[in-house]
Amino acid sequence: MWTCRLTNAHRFPTLVLAQPPSDNTRHKLASLVANVHQADGRRYSSQDHLGHSMDCVKIIKRIGSEEFIGVYHTVIDSIPRVNLAKSTDLLQWTWLQELAYRASQPTIAVLSDQSQGYIVVWEQEPSNHLKFAFYSTWDNLRAGKAQKTFDAARTLSPCAEGTPNIYGQPTLNRIDVGFHYYDRCIADHQARGLLLNFNQWTQVRKVSAMDNAILYHGVQGNIGDRDALSNFDGYTFTIIEGQYKPNDFGTWRIFLYDSQTNNADQ
Repeated sequence: MWTCRLTNAHRFPTLVLAQPPSDNTRHKLASLVANVHQADGRRYSSQDHLGHSMDCVKIIKRIGSEEFIGVYHTVIDSIPRVNLAKSTDLLQWTWLQELAYRASQPTIAVLSDQSQGYIVVWEQEPSNHLKFAFYSTWDNLRAGKAQKTFDAARTLSPCAEGTPNIYGQPTLNRIDVGFHYYDRCIADHQARGLLLNFNQWTQVRKVSAMDNAILYHGVQGNIGDRDALSNFDGYTFTIIEGQYKPNDFGTWRIFLYDSQTNNADQ
């Protein structure tokens, strides 16, 4: 960001490079996320107590409890399944229920207008698309009994849409979702949509600013999963993954996207 300052001494305008206000906060967050060795605990290749891999786990606090709950997918015999587990320490996990079959990349949130309700969204096969499920209580979630479900029709890609995240504080009648679409059936790129009244999938659009921030770093493969921090020291950031080389899973890297400046740091 450039600002023009008029100096009386020389009577010429002087260009001064001004630091975007979110820069220091972004660097602070990046330092916290990257400093794994100073975390209170860490676990790689996590599994639940039955030995299921906890791929792409998303974790929240259970309503009215000190427990954590996580949703994740496990691939068994080439078929992905969405699972639910609980934990008291974020390291040891107890499997509870399979929530969906031929499904992957789940995310979960508490509904702000439901005292005990949860929303889970995942990528459903075949014809990969977003599927929403509402569970009115913890007991229903634990039992895998959804009170409402909704399958979102694909709109941006004829091939696949999925890998959802939930923005902000969802209500049963308004769920703001980020997701990927398989752009030209070549690479995953970023999108966003809104589910209204649990039956109207609307305001679907591409999020090119986020894509461009990751592409700037030379990413040529997929731009995939993301999670947003709506208020970190007063600013909004998104943690997102990018794949430098197509079809090379060893080239996935994590980026921090700054909504204020539309740029990203690795």
